[in-house]
Amino acid sequence: MSKFFLSICGVLLGAFSLMAAPLEYEYQHQFILKKDEIGSVFINRKEVTKKPTAENPNNEYLLVLRWTLFTNNMLTLLVNYRGYPTQYVLEKKYPLQSIVIPLLPDGENKMLAQTYAKIVFADFDQRNREAILDIFIEDNQQRIEVEFKSKKKP
Repeated sequence: MSKFFLSICGVLLGAFSLMAAPLEYEYQHQFILKKDEIGSVFINRKEVTKKPTAENPNNEYLLVLRWTLFTNNMLTLLVNYRGYPTQYVLEKKYPLQSIVIPLLPDGENKMLAQTYAKIVFADFDQRNREAILDIFIEDNQQRIEVEFKSKKKP
């Protein structure tokens, strides 16, 4: 009985250690943005399925984010991806600190072909009135190329 119990404990310990291992993302970036300052992520698809258009000559997708309000330790974040605006309210506590945005449709293998961006509300600098946002992009099959840019509001 004790050998069986020890083997089960060993299997469970191994499974938990795999789950606790940090994820390796293909792209990472940290935006430090003031109110209404824009952070942009240019996403270029390698697997071109549509012909380039006048609006999108390089088959690039654009992920734009900015924050508009910080009150009661909650950040109102506006995200626009491929022309679809969304609004999120993030806090610095789990599970309200991050959002996941699918960047491409899943491929044939849904576990390996996921391409998504995870936006994490890391901190808010009260003195400078700046939000610190971490962007992590998962792309196991290297389906995209990514470029990060932050623009100051004119």
